[in-house]
Amino acid sequence: MADTQLLNKLKRRLGIAQDDTQEDNLLQDILEDAEAHFKLLAETDFIDSKYQFIILDVADMRYNRKGSTGMKSESVDGYSVTWQDAKDDFAPYMSIIIKDFDIDNNLGEREKGNAWWW
Repeated sequence: MADTQLLNKLKRRLGIAQDDTQEDNLLQDILEDAEAHFKLLAETDFIDSKYQFIILDVADMRYNRKGSTGMKSESVDGYSVTWQDAKDDFAPYMSIIIKDFDIDNNLGEREKGNAWWW
């Protein structure tokens, strides 16, 4: 479960007053989902505090995409927004995750190898 400090940081980023608890459950869900996704990618059960910025950035992106799930872009009265796919939320951080957690850089792609026959 996401901690209160992380929730408060996210609320500050989003411009939500600390005493406004109307969306706390939604924000908590978004943080928990971002943490679960991070743990899956990093193949870990624990997230060190130095990675909180990644969780917050991803949660911020996901919150701002609220109500536009599945959409690639939206244009209203000359204002246009384009979103990346949710599967790419961690893309800007993958080099850090791969390096710090010693994960195979191919991310599931097959490697070229050698075959020997006798």
